[in-house]
Amino acid sequence: MPPPPPVRIIYLNCWYAKTGRVFFDFVKENSLNTDIFCFQEVSPELLAELKKLLPHHQGLYATGNKVEVLGFVYGEAIFVRRDFAVLTSGKINLYRQVVNDVGYLQFAQVKTEQGELFLGNVHGKARPGTKLDTPARLRQSRKIINHFSRFADPKIIGGDFNLLPKTESIRLFEKAGYRNLIKDFAVKTTRNRLSWENLKNSEEKQYFADYIFVSPEVKVGSFSVPDIEISDHLPLILDFEV
Repeated sequence: MPPPPPVRIIYLNCWYAKTGRVFFDFVKENSLNTDIFCFQEVSPELLAELKKLLPHHQGLYATGNKVEVLGFVYGEAIFVRRDFAVLTSGKINLYRQVVNDVGYLQFAQVKTEQGELFLGNVHGKARPGTKLDTPARLRQSRKIINHFSRFADPKIIGGDFNLLPKTESIRLFEKAGYRNLIKDFAVKTTRNRLSWENLKNSEEKQYFADYIFVSPEVKVGSFSVPDIEISDHLPLILDFEV
């Protein structure tokens, strides 16, 4: 028998689909060749739309105490191809949830054609907006790493970490043995004009917020961050084997 094909996963901060049709078109166009989607900033209303667009995927949703961000109830969603088995799933609070600073570690253990793996879908602490190290952000990284350290299967942890590349909060993942694909593939930015045009006069232009970290067992086939305006974040697209 031929070996199973590589698995494709897309991470994307949806920005609550504020771009409208271009966002939904992107999801629809990628629905047939993408095995797993990991979305951040997903309201219950957006979740309902995504379920319609992804009938061949099962949706896992993580939300909390109805704290709002930008006027939307916050949530995160993982959509997994229906012929992949979801063995476990859940969420972990990473920091104190307040208005306009909400997020979790959503996780799932998935059995694919390639084998079992653990997924992390992260929305990291957004405040302060400098995206530099703080005690809360360092605790956040350690909490994520400690959670996945209990498991032997391959791991992929990605999402909107709200961190700049040279922070200790990012280096902690590298020190724990994870490969930082944003660094290894010399990605220039994970943001775009839609992010930068909303900057206030006192705010600096930032080029990074989003990352994918993979454990050594994950064999990376291709990784890309296309410069498209479907959100104020760029999608992270990974093809891999385990």
